[in-house]
Amino acid sequence: MPTATDQFFADLAQRGEEPLLRRSSGSIRFDIGAKGEVQRWFVTIDHGTFAVSRRSQKADCSIQTDTDVFENIVTGKDNAFAALLRGALEADGDPELLLLFQRVFSGPLRSTHPSAVGRG
Repeated sequence: MPTATDQFFADLAQRGEEPLLRRSSGSIRFDIGAKGEVQRWFVTIDHGTFAVSRRSQKADCSIQTDTDVFENIVTGKDNAFAALLRGALEADGDPELLLLFQRVFSGPLRSTHPSAVGRG
């Protein structure tokens, strides 16, 4: 069974043009996991179109985080920029690419206020 991370990158590779990133180009390398067990994903953004591979090469922005943090980001339980600010995610290179790329992560999970349950 694929992980949320695997599914995220597979979906990203199949995604058509992302209108929110139409004016953006660059590359991001994601190093996800703990030392010795790091998965690398290389994403190229070309005016809103994505190419995804497992190459390990220099990118305009590189992201390092552990598996749990990244899984929470791609499932909408966490925010990439918030993880960066609290030190759970590290970024080198062009941080603007992370801010732009954050648009393709799932949005935050919506919670229902207890008083709204059962109303119709």
